[in-house]
Formats: sequence, C-alpha cells, structure tokens
Amino acid sequence: MRVGTAASELRVRLTNELGEKPVRIGSASIMRVDAEGKPIPDSLTTLSFGGEPSVTIPARAPYLSDPVPMALDAGETVSVSIYYPDEAAPPAHAQMLDVVSGDMSETALWSGSKRVRAPGIVSGIDVTGAEQTRLLVAFGDSITEGAGASDAQTTSWPAQLARLLAANGGTDCWAVVNAGISGNRLLHDGRGPNAVSRFDRDVLAVPGVTHAVLLEGINDIGEITDPARTWQSVTAEQIIGAYEQLLARAHARNVKLIVGTLLPYEGAAYASAEGEEKRQRVNGWIRQNAGRFDGLIDFDRAMSELGDPSVMRLAEQIGDHLHPNDAGYTRMAQTALPVLQNERCPAG
Repeated sequence: MRVGTAASELRVRLTNELGEKPVRIGSASIMRVDAEGKPIPDSLTTLSFGGEPSVTIPARAPYLSDPVPMALDAGETVSVSIYYPDEAAPPAHAQMLDVVSGDMSETALWSGSKRVRAPGIVSGIDVTGAEQTRLLVAFGDSITEGAGASDAQTTSWPAQLARLLAANGGTDCWAVVNAGISGNRLLHDGRGPNAVSRFDRDVLAVPGVTHAVLLEGINDIGEITDPARTWQSVTAEQIIGAYEQLLARAHARNVKLIVGTLLPYEGAAYASAEGEEKRQRVNGWIRQNAGRFDGLIDFDRAMSELGDPSVMRLAEQIGDHLHPNDAGYTRMAQTALPVLQNERCPAG
C-alpha cells in the first residue's frame, strides 16, 4: 500500500465491516518496500492488537493495530502480511495479493507465493506525525480506482493528482486517498455497498478529511438487460437526489464536496440512447448547480473526443469506451488540479 503523506507513526486498519461472522487473524506484520517491491532491510515490524499478536475481528467491525513507530516519506510503499490460521474469505475489496501457505508474517522474502485477485482485509494506513493540512478523498467507481491503468497506485487520476499538487503547489499540505471501487453504484449494491450507504464510512470517517471529489453514477446509468434486475434502473432525478444527499451530509461535517461530471461512454457494453440522455441531464444539472458544491471538475468536456463529444477520447481510453488509459488519467488529473489549487494551502 502506498502512503500518501510523510509520517512518524502508523496504525494498520483492517476491515470486517461487511462480514457476517468474525475473522481470526493469527499474526500480522508490516515492512517498507522499495519502488520494485523489494523489502527494505530491517524494516519488518510485527503488528499487535491491544498488546497481543493475534485478534478476532467481530462481524461488521473495523479494527486498528497498535501504533507502530515508522518514519515514512510521502509516496513510500509498505507491505502488510496477514496470517489466517483458519480458512477465511473476508468480504473485503478485491485487490492483487501475494498468497502463500503457512505463517510467513515474520519472513521478508517469500518463495512459492501466487499473485491473485483476492479480498484485501487491509483497508487503510492511518498515519500520525504528518504536517499535511488538506486531505482529499477521491470517491467513486472504477474510473476513480484506476481500472485500465498500468498501475492504479501510481497512474490512476487520484495518484497523479497527488503528485501534481505537490509539484505545482510547492508544498506538502495535500494528501489524497483513493476510495474508488470498481463496479460501484450510487443507489444499488454491486461491487461493494452503494455509494449513498458507504459515504460516511469511506469519506466522512477518514481521519483528517477536509475535501472529497464525487465522481459516480455511470454504473447506475448503464443499461440493465437482466430481467431479474430491471427494477434497479434509475432515473436522472434519482441520481441527482443521491448527489443532494451526499452534499448535505458532507457539509454537515464541514467537509468540502467537489463534484465531477460523468465521462462520455458511447460504445461501452452497457451504453444506450436512454442512458446517454440521463448522463446529459445529470451533467447539465451539475453545471447549473456548481455554486452549491465546493468546486466543479468537468471531466466530461476534458475527456470528450474532439468532434464527437459523446465518445471518450479514443487515444486516451483502453478500448472499452468506458475506462481511460494512463494518458487519459493524466488528463483527468490535470483537469482536477486547478480546482484543488483554488483551495489554497495555509501560508507556512
């Protein structure tokens, strides 16, 4: 996991928040790794939970490790090892993990491991000792998570935005958290709980959050062809109602909410004329009501193919007409940069 800001101490956050039964952790550890993913010597540190090396996480609960002294620079990467003494399939967000048999939590270099997409029980790294004063949560679906990027941790638009803010602002006052989930929807559960239900947990409960960017709704607009799921079709007004709800909840907690327009998607597998009409109505409402939000990022206009605005830029997508490639994510980050720069860092 990539740490977004410099720190002197951290806690590892585990999640069983979607689980219906407890999950037992036999042991766990954390270590710093270099840009190639190789262990940094003497950095492997055992994690504890209330002073104990193991813990059972209750159903529907998160769990924090005890504090770990660890000096980290912004952008550094850490590797967390979790040993499950029992068969376990925690209902957590799927990530690319290295899996091996046995308790390897005290071993820096593994052999015989397999790289698989599996539930990642580590949901975050909470740091202290950071000087940052602005914390942005990028909240959305696969386009925010970074699907189609060569490496979502470094080339998704939130990751690129974090580097641009540091480089162009001449300051380290910003940290960026990526809370995108591929397949996520605003109003119905899909990949992960719907956005309206997870907003408090994944945005408002993030320690130190000051800002959020909302970019979600294209999966709600996508055509549903399964007869058993047609009841999940939503109107543009329902999507707008969800935005209103998230805006009210953010402002009630003094969190600034910046909204992004929905990207072009003509040619995508679930595209339809009806869906395009909804997208245009939603984007029109966002632009007309921009003053009610704390900023507007017009991703739609930035990512439209010249001369064919309902299509995503052909040279900056992966070919599915839905997800940008690295160059597309670069354009998205560059489009977001001036909006965030308007939120000036305190004079130091």
